[in-house]
Amino acid sequence: MKTLFLFATVLASAITSFAGTISIPGTTVNGSDVFSGPTLTLTSAVAPTDTLTLTATGEVFLQGPSAYGTNAAGVLTTAGTTGVGGSGPNGSTTFGALLFGNSTFGFVQVYPTNAGNGLGSATPSSSLTVTAVSLASLGFNTAMPSGTVLQFLISDTNTSDNFGSFLVSGAIITAGVNEVVPEPGSIAMVLAGLAALSGFRYRRSLRITRSPERACCQ
Repeated sequence: MKTLFLFATVLASAITSFAGTISIPGTTVNGSDVFSGPTLTLTSAVAPTDTLTLTATGEVFLQGPSAYGTNAAGVLTTAGTTGVGGSGPNGSTTFGALLFGNSTFGFVQVYPTNAGNGLGSATPSSSLTVTAVSLASLGFNTAMPSGTVLQFLISDTNTSDNFGSFLVSGAIITAGVNEVVPEPGSIAMVLAGLAALSGFRYRRSLRITRSPERACCQ
């Protein structure tokens, strides 16, 4: 019974060890954070089905302190002196948008440039929130192991004339309760538990099948 209890404990630990949340501390992402920016180290593995909740408040100005201000979706909140009315693409992201990721897994745009985030509005909001959006829907299609370092960046190609910042707050990554992403140590513990259980059952079967006649003649 002790062996069975130990095995059950080990297996339960392997199954639930990555459930819960990873809190992201309040972070300031400056307009100049184009090629490198604030980092976050994952304290457990995450999967594409895990979700991200995040609020980004503020404006980043791409040309001086009063021209081409954008919110975290890259939607213009302050047009430049030439009256530009939209944001241009930077690869698959929008100029001025808040990016999240790294060079290995790629950088994704946290907030889509759409009407829900102010595109086409005369008064777009400078405070945007995503709530429990899956990492897969953002563009992360591969599980990321514990220890992965992620960055916050601003989508732009030039840092020399950028001003302003986004304040990232209330950010968490929530892992699924029944998600199984065991580390090598957990796998070894489960295998050891299986071996111990097998030995226990084998010894028990020998005791049951031995007859009194055989026992007395040994």
